Amino acid sequence: MDVNLVSREKMHQLGFTIIELLVSIGVIAILIGILLPALSGARIRASQVKALNDLRQIGFSVQLYVDDTDSFYPYYPPDTPHLLGPPSDPIAIIFVDNDPWSISYLWVTMMHRVAPWTDHYSSWIGVGRDYGGLPWLDALIDDQWLQPGYRMSNSLVATPHTWSRTETGTPRVGATRQGQIRYPSSKVLFFDGFRPYIRPEHRDEHSRGVLFADGSARDVLDTDATRPVMNRITELEPKLYHDTPDGIHGRDF
Repeated sequence: MDVNLVSREKMHQLGFTIIELLVSIGVIAILIGILLPALSGARIRASQVKALNDLRQIGFSVQLYVDDTDSFYPYYPPDTPHLLGPPSDPIAIIFVDNDPWSISYLWVTMMHRVAPWTDHYSSWIGVGRDYGGLPWLDALIDDQWLQPGYRMSNSLVATPHTWSRTETGTPRVGATRQGQIRYPSSKVLFFDGFRPYIRPEHRDEHSRGVLFADGSARDVLDTDATRPVMNRITELEPKLYHDTPDGIHGRDF
């Protein structure tokens, strides 16, 4: 009888009371609450670094394109056929009827000669986006084209008058030469258009990767960018980095 009593006392001394258990759970919950934002922030930062590296690689490829086309940036006239997929194994050929603004995502179809899809597309789709059997195929529908997540600015395919705040000059679509950009270190050429690694409601709080005309890639806050103005050709709601005031003669920052 005495032995049993001693055993129970020892068990009581070695065990946790309900209060102690609740305190332990509370401490663990607090630690998790402290660590989760830090881990989330580290994950976002790692994705942002990867996006900047992708944008720099795009900058190299675009420079090869410019060198190959007498200093012109990617541009196509109406009814240009666009080859989706590498020439050796295309998915389809599409024609865009008089929509120069689709170059925002169709720029990749202009790169076959200088930057083959097989080697580059995985760095064009954007960080955190799932792809299927090949980088240019959708993960859910493997025969559907997965558009690039890095978007080209529409200001490269129209005259500066298209976004003139004084409404002087004639707005018209046309190709842009590299030397026509007035402020290369302040004019955005490409930007990370999706950022799925950041919750939509928090994206304004986090920086976005952009590629400038001077070849530099930097993280910027959208709230610091120049406010866009209406495109006088489309007359649609202005879009950041697409509808830069004065187009290629303007500044995004």
